[in-house]
Amino acid sequence: MTTVLVKQTEGCSDTELPLEGAQACLEELKESLYKKEREITELLESEQTPIPPIPVAQPPCAVLLRVVVEKAHDICSEVSEARLLVDHMFEENRVALAQAREKLDHMSQMTADDNNRKEEDNSDPEWLDCGTEHVLLLQETLRECEITQMALDCIRVGDSPSLSDCDTAPELDEMLGKGEGVKSVGQQLLLLQDQLKQVREENRKVVENYTSERTMRKKYYNMVEDMKGKIRVFCRIRPMSRAEAAQGGAIAVGCLDDYSVTVETPRGPREFQFDRVFSGKSSQEDVFQDTNSLFSRLIQSAIDGFNVCIFAYGQTGSGKTFTMVGDRDQKSPGIMPRAFNAIFDILQENATKFDFKVSVNMLELYNDRLQDLFLSGAEAQSRRVEIKRNRKGLVFAQGAETKEASSAGELFAMFQQACANRHIAATKMNVESSRSHLIIGIMVESRNLTNGSVSFGKLSLVDLAGSERAAKTGAKDDQLKEANSINKSLSALGDVISALSSELPHIPYRNSKLTQIMQDSLGGNAKTLMVVNVSPSDCNLDETLTSLIYATRVKTITNIAQRNLESKEIAQLKEVIMKLRSGQPVEDEEV
Repeated sequence: MTTVLVKQTEGCSDTELPLEGAQACLEELKESLYKKEREITELLESEQTPIPPIPVAQPPCAVLLRVVVEKAHDICSEVSEARLLVDHMFEENRVALAQAREKLDHMSQMTADDNNRKEEDNSDPEWLDCGTEHVLLLQETLRECEITQMALDCIRVGDSPSLSDCDTAPELDEMLGKGEGVKSVGQQLLLLQDQLKQVREENRKVVENYTSERTMRKKYYNMVEDMKGKIRVFCRIRPMSRAEAAQGGAIAVGCLDDYSVTVETPRGPREFQFDRVFSGKSSQEDVFQDTNSLFSRLIQSAIDGFNVCIFAYGQTGSGKTFTMVGDRDQKSPGIMPRAFNAIFDILQENATKFDFKVSVNMLELYNDRLQDLFLSGAEAQSRRVEIKRNRKGLVFAQGAETKEASSAGELFAMFQQACANRHIAATKMNVESSRSHLIIGIMVESRNLTNGSVSFGKLSLVDLAGSERAAKTGAKDDQLKEANSINKSLSALGDVISALSSELPHIPYRNSKLTQIMQDSLGGNAKTLMVVNVSPSDCNLDETLTSLIYATRVKTITNIAQRNLESKEIAQLKEVIMKLRSGQPVEDEEV
């Protein structure tokens, strides 16, 4: 009995030895799997990618393979070398898959024939098993090629692999668990990601260098054009309005850089080049400070005796008045009030060297009639203002009241009085739509205290009314008449711009009072800055393109700026003549 029990125990020990070995292998496999899982988790965390939850009924390899495929697809999308490598692997595996299927079909047929023949001849069963094992090996190879092809195809198109087939999951688990496969994939991903970062950094540096070179090139080009006397043109894109956003309008205008505007049209994008471009995010301070160097030079030129003009152009509701005047409370003042301060700041700095006299007139062109904004009511209607030119080509308004200003505050008070008398109205496009062109003329006479020479400069600040369509603005009756007058004058201005840009022998200045009053600013002797204002919405695409095309033509116009300077003797003789005409006595020393 004891002998039997010992033998049974020995038998049990013999049968349990393989089980213990299998248990040890299983523990090693689990540890290896946990290690690979930690590596993948660290990889995902380093990429800040959330770890997807593992469904209960789905094998771990499903989630692992999906994440690897997604990461590989992202890298292939960014790195052309990786995409070419995957395409090459896909093609090689496709050829291997076709060969494996062909061999398997051929071997299966041969094995079946041999089995039938050997069975008839009563051959050795071991010989029959050799052909069957070879077929099974080919089937395993074919299955691996099919799975690899599926994975590569998913990487190329970006689809997640489907692992619902229960037969596929164990094989994928086995493939992913072989050797250091997962670790190798992780290392390759990290290597490709490092390469991707390097490529992106190189591209960023290339873009920065290109932008810097482009900016410098345009800067020097603008300096050359300024020396030639070319009219300077700035473009300002206003923000999208609430009405445009409510209508579902899309943004069709954008800035490529500080000098380029791009417009999305039905025929594709169009690009326009200007001396400076401001986006909808630019505030009044940004615009003024960015243009401060040019703005200061223009104000200084007017004080030095040059004719200077700054005017705003664009469609109604595009932000011209905001750019030139500012808001109602003057929390964001525009170019005009800033110019008043800049003039007297410069005069204050040079008060010990020069004796200055500042005078101003403020007009509006309403229904093709010039009106003095210093007057109101019947007096303004009865006053006749005419446009004249002196021998030097300087345009002035005869009959307009001229007032002297001794400070920026006094000048601004006159400006507020003028704005109160200006014609404005509400339309569908604008709450306060300008129904007239505003023209402010600031004359600066400076006498040099050292040599007695006198210079006369004029700064013209013009806020043009915007072109409009009655269907958009809803203009009727008097507003429709105003709109027709505005469009007619702007059309005449467009004809002048076209003639000047085409260098035609005849320039049609006399077709409108607007073109007459701006004759010395366009193609004349003025240093001119045009600020074209545009809407970003695609619903105003036609008007925006028209404004940008006109502004591009204005850039080609050349003015010949001349300084209005007189010697001490000539200035004294003019003063004597004025006294004689007025009946005042003249001293012998003055003659």
